[in-house]
Amino acid sequence: MSGHPLDLHPNIAWDTYCSVAKLAEHIGEIVTCCGLIIEDRVHQQVTGELMKFMTICDRTGIVETELFADTYRSYGLATVRYPVAGGDGAGGTLREW
Repeated sequence: MSGHPLDLHPNIAWDTYCSVAKLAEHIGEIVTCCGLIIEDRVHQQVTGELMKFMTICDRTGIVETELFADTYRSYGLATVRYPVAGGDGAGGTLREW
């Protein structure tokens, strides 16, 4: 068996997203990124609210992202339901979906 796990998601227009490899070119800018969730963990913030760290990958690399409490409340279920996540963020952090 060969291929990339993203081959299982041909319906995603990968070329419309900022690739992981190009995120460093956009520090401080808001970009839209998309990737396969390969790892995630829930963490309790100092306020007691839950947030989620996710590691996502595309064909160019891997990046760590965060869903802070407000975003996690709104979209946390989608990160369990769907294997591919995308969102807008600055500095590689997903801010909104």
